[in-house]
Amino acid sequence: MKITDWIKELLRDDQPRLSYRELQELSEKAERAAGVYNHKELTGLIRRYRKSDEAVGRIALAIAKSEPFYCPESTINRDSIEMMEALADTPFMERHGRRLSDIGPEDATAIHGLLAIYTFMQDEELRKFPKTGMERPAHDEVISAIRILDGQRRNRDITELCELSAYSMLPSRYVMMRYGLERDCDAYRCMEDNITASDNPRALLQAQADMCVAAEKAVENIPGVRLPDFYLENLDRELDRLGRIVVSPDAVNDLVHTGSDFLTKYGLDRDALPEEQSRQAWKAYRELDGRFVRMTGRRPYTEGLSVPLRQKSGNTETEKARTQAARSNHIRNPPPTKGKSRKPSF
Repeated sequence: MKITDWIKELLRDDQPRLSYRELQELSEKAERAAGVYNHKELTGLIRRYRKSDEAVGRIALAIAKSEPFYCPESTINRDSIEMMEALADTPFMERHGRRLSDIGPEDATAIHGLLAIYTFMQDEELRKFPKTGMERPAHDEVISAIRILDGQRRNRDITELCELSAYSMLPSRYVMMRYGLERDCDAYRCMEDNITASDNPRALLQAQADMCVAAEKAVENIPGVRLPDFYLENLDRELDRLGRIVVSPDAVNDLVHTGSDFLTKYGLDRDALPEEQSRQAWKAYRELDGRFVRMTGRRPYTEGLSVPLRQKSGNTETEKARTQAARSNHIRNPPPTKGKSRKPSF
């Protein structure tokens, strides 16, 4: 091969060839800009190196890792829009796919995930607050974005939902919107930020309960979900507390193990008559036990607590012993793989 032919081969498609050192320096510069959401500088880098697939790929990956579109508002400022338009206009994106509807979830890369979260968040923002001169993304692009995000964020979303249920840790804005929790989470956060010592805490407790119950319903309805150990163990402890109240209603006064948040979540009234407290606890126990059967495939435990539905005999200790015996036959589902934690979706 002649030297002229070799040079032409290197410069085919008019792509400049950057050295390894130049690419490393470019990656570091892009990561610094992405880390502080300097989208104006990133736009300049994309336009400067738009003909180099290697350069654009590194810049786009740095943007994706920074997760810049964490809320709908972040997608409609001028710098963000210009950055994403500049990226979409590169030969790199033309080769790798700039239309999400042409990309299957199994083929989507981290950069497609960036386009997906941008599309999803922008659609939500423009749906709620239509802007003059801005059109919502095409419906098929939004549906494709959701499919890609479901594939890339599945474990992360499950963890966030379970942590919301178990620890009242507010999830990301994306999870709130994707699983219909935005209203409940915003109501809880508003009350938590503004409630004072003189206010009635019952409203805050009810908002917290509504939020946690909604998270549990959402995560347990994810198709083929594998719930983490800490989530199942937390619900199992709550099932045990409900069982104790069914048999011995005065357990509602055990402030160490039975807090007001627990009573509110399961609809138990601390001031009700013991018989009513037992019925309330039984209803909650039966519902939670049914969920465990669906989640783990174990046998139901309600048979061991059927005594409250019949006329109780005078031998309370015998009833307690029977209940404890039923609980001792606890058969857990094989635990899911440990070590799952919040990780970047890209």
